[in-house]
Amino acid sequence: MRNPRYLIRWTSALFLALLAVPLEAQERLTLSEAVARALENNPDLAIDAPGREAARLDFKAARAGYLPRLDFEQSYLAGNNPVFVFGTLLTQQRFTAGNFALDALNSPDPVDNLQTRATVQQTIWDFGRTRDRRDQARLGIDMADQSHADHRRQILLAVINGYYSASLAQSALETARSALRSAEAIEKQARARVESGLAVEADLLRSRAFLSAARQQEIHAQGQLESAMAHLNRLMGNPLSQPVGEITPLSAADFSLPSEENLLSEQKRHRPDYQNILAELRQAEIAAASRKKEFLPVVTGYGAWEADNPSLGDYGGNNWAAGITLRWNLFAGGADAAQRDAAIQRLEQKRRQATAMESAMALELRRSMIQYRTAEQQVKAAQAAEAQSEEGLRILKNRYDAGLATMTDLLSAETARSSARTSLAEATYRHRLSYAQIEYSAGILSPTSPATNLQ
Repeated sequence: MRNPRYLIRWTSALFLALLAVPLEAQERLTLSEAVARALENNPDLAIDAPGREAARLDFKAARAGYLPRLDFEQSYLAGNNPVFVFGTLLTQQRFTAGNFALDALNSPDPVDNLQTRATVQQTIWDFGRTRDRRDQARLGIDMADQSHADHRRQILLAVINGYYSASLAQSALETARSALRSAEAIEKQARARVESGLAVEADLLRSRAFLSAARQQEIHAQGQLESAMAHLNRLMGNPLSQPVGEITPLSAADFSLPSEENLLSEQKRHRPDYQNILAELRQAEIAAASRKKEFLPVVTGYGAWEADNPSLGDYGGNNWAAGITLRWNLFAGGADAAQRDAAIQRLEQKRRQATAMESAMALELRRSMIQYRTAEQQVKAAQAAEAQSEEGLRILKNRYDAGLATMTDLLSAETARSSARTSLAEATYRHRLSYAQIEYSAGILSPTSPATNLQ
């Protein structure tokens, strides 16, 4: 019968081993998960919120132009200026016949006046000036939202790049470790052959130099991986030193590439930066039309109520006034005409800017597609080269062991294999990223698009 302690230990070890499987699965970080975390916690995206809220408050302020303006004023004034005394006594309703005396008119006693005043103003008709300001402010909201959408798109592409960069760095580290293990085996093989008299000391020295270089490359690859992980953490809004988890290794992907014509048609509908340019163009159109309205009059209603008291506890009189004002700028030294012409020129500038951006977007998409096709061909070539280098190294190891190949041949084969693995990983990285750049150029890159979800 087995020892009960042995059974307990064996059962505990099995239990912990079973628990380790879901724990490792939970620590894996997919690209779609990294994107979701970044869009929620990225510190750069958080900058947009105050600006978007400010645009909405600007719109609220612009709509206030339709409402009346009410002002309250409280003032105190004292003096013996004859005109001031005469008018104050009238408004306080304390003027008497004795105030008509010449001495009282020319050299009056000083009086105090505590004035309470409320005024209301309402624009009755301004030929659409208030409406133009409201429409421009509403476009400001659209522009702030589109800028945020464009910022999200940039962050999304940065996360894809950061994730694949971390995966590429991870692949480079694995390649470096594989090269180190191979270098250690070569050094051991060379040492055995030297000790048996089948090889010269120079082979052992060269193998040790190669082993030292392999160790340095592993150290460098480890540093690159840590840097890539820190960058990915920053994009996701995590502490830089926080463990990221297991990154999906780079592997060749099979994307379904839409036609360039379809992608070009998507650009103008979905690119938020282009939509921003169109909003700026509409703002410039409104501004140019609004400047022409400066040559038209403004009709305003006005009302005021006023109380004038000798002191805080002594009540005097009150009065009111109301009226309608028509204000028409007939001549301002040519300033209005110059501002109108300047607005027209800015409108034309925005039109040309929109045209130039359409051309730039088309070129950006064309370049992305060329890079994608180039990377796709490079992946196929690198896959063949990697397989050939593996087989070449295996053959040369056997030939060196049999004394039919030199140490130079063996080390060159190992270098070629490491280079082929690195080239394949880099080509795969460029292939995946170039597809994401195609979606980015077309304006269709999103958390649910193929570039984000294909593993």
